[in-house]
Amino acid sequence: MTAFAGVTISWPALAPILVLTGAGLLIMLVDLVSRATLRGLLYGIGILGAVGAGLTMLPLYGHSVTTLAGAFASDRFSWLFDLVLLGSLAVTLLLSSLRRAEDGGSPGAYAALLVFAAIGGMVMAGAANLMIIFLGLEQLSLALYVLAGMGYPRAASQEAALKYVLLGSLASAFLIFGSALLYGSSGGLSLDAVHAAASVPSGLFVTGLALFVVGIGFKLALAPFHSWVPDVYEGSPLAVTAFMAVAVKAASLAVLARVTYVVFGHDTSALAPLWLLAIISMLVGNVGAIRQRNLKRLLGYSSIAQVGYMVVGLAGVGPQGLSALAFYLVAYALTTLGAFAVMALLADGGEEYADLGAYPGLAARRPWPAAAMALFFFSLAGIPATAGFYGKLLLLAEGLAAGPWGLALDVTLVVGTVVSLYVYGKIVWDMYSFTEPEAVVPTGNALPSWVAVAAGALGTLVLGLAPQLFAMSQPFLSVGPR
Repeated sequence: MTAFAGVTISWPALAPILVLTGAGLLIMLVDLVSRATLRGLLYGIGILGAVGAGLTMLPLYGHSVTTLAGAFASDRFSWLFDLVLLGSLAVTLLLSSLRRAEDGGSPGAYAALLVFAAIGGMVMAGAANLMIIFLGLEQLSLALYVLAGMGYPRAASQEAALKYVLLGSLASAFLIFGSALLYGSSGGLSLDAVHAAASVPSGLFVTGLALFVVGIGFKLALAPFHSWVPDVYEGSPLAVTAFMAVAVKAASLAVLARVTYVVFGHDTSALAPLWLLAIISMLVGNVGAIRQRNLKRLLGYSSIAQVGYMVVGLAGVGPQGLSALAFYLVAYALTTLGAFAVMALLADGGEEYADLGAYPGLAARRPWPAAAMALFFFSLAGIPATAGFYGKLLLLAEGLAAGPWGLALDVTLVVGTVVSLYVYGKIVWDMYSFTEPEAVVPTGNALPSWVAVAAGALGTLVLGLAPQLFAMSQPFLSVGPR
């Protein structure tokens, strides 16, 4: 513990962020002093930084700490989201290592931006203060705005970056204005102060909360704030899209979950509009995926539906809801990163396998990547023996315990799952149909992509067959009502 300007700082609680910051600065320094393009070294530093940051969490296991005058919390809740973010960073750097066209000829800037984006997400995961939430969100967002356009000179990449920055800036404006109104109604920036104001909500408080949810809803891609997702996912570099699909969801869900439980305790009935957004998202995401011919766009619509599923965990009346959300987030991260890893493996540095026309007959040409992709799609659809199946069971159980809104969420989840079975099942059927592909495409065999595919497949199977290995003990949150 160190006191600085009257504020006590717990360095162990901040160690993961500090280690990752050091890795990002080292990447920039090596890139600055080197005359050669050391792509492997730069990406390796980022991966080692992610591993090192994860290791610094081990001494904290079993302890919940708040620091920076209670503005930042280090607890089991934040650690899990941090691990998802660090895993996403490592996998993204692995997938990027052989995809030279994705970094715009600036591997140092590309790797550093990914690292600093992950740091922004980690700040959001532990934020217990409205200002810290905004600072973390902006660091994550600003880095991704640039990364989305790193596919230069592809016009689609530039278009994706422009759409993302314009709509993302609007969402940030909603969030900061909502935070200002919440501060005005509560007299404090801490979530505990906002919790006190929620007991007797004023018009100022309700308006601020609504604007705050709109801002977070955009980052989560909850419908109707989802329109940016298909175009940005399609235009962004493949590895960046993989990071975006998981890291942004994880960081934003951490904020939404902490705000929901800290501000409203276990009585979340006041958040009925949020449950309505989740229902719309499950329907829009699954129905919108039906007619897609680009796999990146399809996974974009899938992410809209998947985040709707995860919000069901927040409708529960106890910490078990957070555990269900956490389990499903890990399952979603494993399957989504794995699916993008298969695309990167097959495309051999290009974007050909983003086109669904390349998948018919894939099992005959590349049986193992086809089997892995089928496993990931089965998990997203919720087929038994996969992580996604058990995660949906946990979410359904939490919905049943949450009253009428929980029942409505569960019914929509089941309907959405049925629709998704058709969407993913059609692709799997095509892969094993042994027909000729619509276009001749290269097939890659890069080791980093194989590592990512194998890790995703192993995690999906282990959590599906032995979900008890994923144990979340209490207390789950270190701040707010429990």
